[in-house]
Amino acid sequence: MEKYLIVTDTTSAMNKEIAAAHGIELISLSVIVDGQEYKDQVDISTEQLYDYLKDGKTPSTSQPNTGYLIEKMEAWQKENYEAIIVVTCSADLSGTNNGFHLAKDTVGLDNVYIYDSRQVGAPVMDMAIRAKQLADEGKDVDEIFKVLEEKTKHSFSFLYPDNFDQLSRSGRLSPMAARMASMLKIKALLCLDEQGKSVDKYSMSRTEVKVLKAITDKFHELGVNAEKYKIYISHADNIVFAKKAKLLLQTTFHGIEVEINNLPAVLTCHGGLACCALHSTYKI
Repeated sequence: MEKYLIVTDTTSAMNKEIAAAHGIELISLSVIVDGQEYKDQVDISTEQLYDYLKDGKTPSTSQPNTGYLIEKMEAWQKENYEAIIVVTCSADLSGTNNGFHLAKDTVGLDNVYIYDSRQVGAPVMDMAIRAKQLADEGKDVDEIFKVLEEKTKHSFSFLYPDNFDQLSRSGRLSPMAARMASMLKIKALLCLDEQGKSVDKYSMSRTEVKVLKAITDKFHELGVNAEKYKIYISHADNIVFAKKAKLLLQTTFHGIEVEINNLPAVLTCHGGLACCALHSTYKI
């Protein structure tokens, strides 16, 4: 069996425990709070990020430091891997993919293969885990990339902010618009566009029931079913909504596997506390 290393980063919703369980190398993005830089899941935990948000802070994320990536690649170089497969979030949403390419070129590694998932959050984790399984089965890089491409084509992601506070603080929504939306009790459902280039408005509703209906209607349209799909619900300290959505999805799509996990820092910083993401992923 060839010696392969599978790598992803913390935009994938993967934590250290999941990475260790699957034998995957996890690279931390940077979380920045009041000018202080922390390595995601190393120097700052998910719970600490929640505390900063509760205190009214406006944390942000940035791609991994180039020097950090170069150090990692130099260490991998010494291990004599046959191939190193890096699964990143959408290159249009983060500079992480470009950062890996820059580090690869700087170190001069010809056996690093970088896959742009055109996704963000749990679908990236799902792809990394599947890539590791395929590598362990003896599949080569081309075979693994073909499977990842199929998974990308059949993934769909929603982002549901509980409120507009963080969107307003971060400048993505004007304070006036945020106040008006809150007064009118409008609930926004966002989605990742099908090319993975941007997060766009999907629908505006007055009730959570209608938000959930919009999600299930879209999953029906995509042909989501228990045999070929798995759903991830990632939340930022909002287990109540996550469990409610899980029950509805398992009732609607009989027998479908639904996994609840924590929302990655990059989406929590975007959507704020209590934000949830719902992803349909393809089993292949």
